[in-house]
Amino acid sequence: MADINCESIRVAAMALADGETVPLRPEEIETHLLICEGCREEVEQLRATNQLLSSQKRLVPEADLWALVNERLEASALRAPLFRWRLLLLFAIPLFGYKILLLIVQASPSLWSKLVPVILVIAVFGYLRVNPFKINCELTLKGETSS
Repeated sequence: MADINCESIRVAAMALADGETVPLRPEEIETHLLICEGCREEVEQLRATNQLLSSQKRLVPEADLWALVNERLEASALRAPLFRWRLLLLFAIPLFGYKILLLIVQASPSLWSKLVPVILVIAVFGYLRVNPFKINCELTLKGETSS
């Protein structure tokens, strides 16, 4: 038999109300609740809260948003080019030229030989006016959302 104290009675009473099996008999729980006013008040408050929560209805969206999102994703995938050759060339040509220059000169690796490629990449992003670290966390849907 389980140890009977106020905490175990409260847990057992709520588990019993939820339909779970408890190590205590229902008679033991009811007897303790008749004797202990603190447990009785707390169990009544928990039952009232449980009843209030059970009476609430979950909102179900009227429109199927996934169909709209999926449609927009497929449309944007068809519009977007698979590979941006111009962007690649804008990066590759200066970096390739710099690497060839280093090989011709046979310069030993230094701070400048490591910084120049980074500066070239920053210059290309600046020229394109693109922030590669920008995070767009807004998802907006255009069009009618009701079905």
